[in-house]
Formats: sequence, structure tokens, C-alpha cells
Amino acid sequence: MTSETNNNPKQSTPIGNANIQDNATINNVEEVVDTNAQQHPQNKRKGSVAWDHFVQMTVNGQVKAQCNHCRALLGGKSKNGTKHLLDHMKVCKAKNQPDIRQRLLASNLKSDLTTYVYNEKDGRNALAKMVILHEYPFAIVDHIGFKTFTRTIQPLFKCPSRNTLKNDIIKLYEQQKDQVIKDLENNGSRVAITTDMWTSSNQKKGFMAITTHFIDNEWILRSKNLKVIIFIL
Repeated sequence: MTSETNNNPKQSTPIGNANIQDNATINNVEEVVDTNAQQHPQNKRKGSVAWDHFVQMTVNGQVKAQCNHCRALLGGKSKNGTKHLLDHMKVCKAKNQPDIRQRLLASNLKSDLTTYVYNEKDGRNALAKMVILHEYPFAIVDHIGFKTFTRTIQPLFKCPSRNTLKNDIIKLYEQQKDQVIKDLENNGSRVAITTDMWTSSNQKKGFMAITTHFIDNEWILRSKNLKVIIFIL
């Protein structure tokens, strides 16, 4: 009579040690590094609100629960329950981030989510360029509808006053003026100057724009406005 001996170390591991390993995973949060991790198509356990913040997946043959906020892996087996998942949601730094400017998400051209940091200066510059491009009145910043729109898409944006908007536009003009002067100074080719005139019937004004054209050092045709003269009709 012969006795069979099981030399497989995986099957000889006591069940109690497996539970200790799962508890250690709960206490020590780890990131997903296995590219072969398979996400379960649907969670079968719908009774707990914890699964609104976690998704079940298999990592290295073990069932795990991954946090949707910080991507941490916790025990996801049925015997683990959901109490440790709910406890994690109370201390999850990604979910309870106090500075929302560091956690706002924006979709880029590739349709993936990237971290976005709000910058009020960029927002004011974009507003000034919009007013210049479409010739909006400075009073647009006092319109209730415009203020409601800006608060809806970006609650952190503080709508400037008309005087502040005017100063921002003047700053943009000075920056563009200095850039044109620098480009002409660094240009090694000749320049051509053209003029264009038009009238505005509703304002009873005439305009003449002076534009310079040149080929830069990279053989790209550039056109820069030098001056705009206004005539009263």
C-alpha cells in the first residue's frame, strides 16, 4: 500500500494563511501592475453601495476589488464582504481630495482623461481674445446670462469687470506688438507692405490697416498688422 504525497506548495498553503494574505492586501494598498488583469463584465453583488466605487477584476488568478478613484486593490472575494471597501472609501485620498482644482478632469483629443489644473489667468486671456475676435462689447461681462454660463462650465472662474477686461486686452496688444517688433528685427529677408481700407456704415467710420508680409528663416510666409487708422466719416 502506497501513500500519495502532494509536493505542490500552492496546495499545501493553509487556508488560514490565505486569509491573512487577503487582510494584508486590504491594509497595504497596492497599484495594479499586472497587464493581464481581467475586469469582470458585471458585478454580481449589487446589494452594497460599495460597488458604486469599486469594480471586480481578476489579478494573477485572484479576485480583487479595484477602487475607481485611486486604483487601489483590495480583497474582492465573497468571503471578504464589503465592510473593508466601505472603510476604504472613508479614507480614500483621491475621493476626498479637498483641492478640486487638482482633480478636475478634462478630455483631450484622444478621449482619455488627464489631470487638469485650473488657471484663472488663462481663462481671462481666453475671454479677452474672444472679445477681440468677435468684437463683443466690454459689457458682456455684466450680462446675467454670460455669468451664469461661465459659472456652469467653470465654478472657479471669477468674471472680471469691464475695466479689468479692457486692461487685459491692452496687455495682449502690448505683448503682440513686442512680438511683431522682435520678429521683424530677427528677420533677414525683405518685407512687403500693403494697405486695406473699409468702412462701417452703422458706426460711420472708415478704417485703414497697414500690414507687412515677409518670409521668415524657416521659409514660411508671415503677415503682421502694423497699424490700424480710423477715420470719422
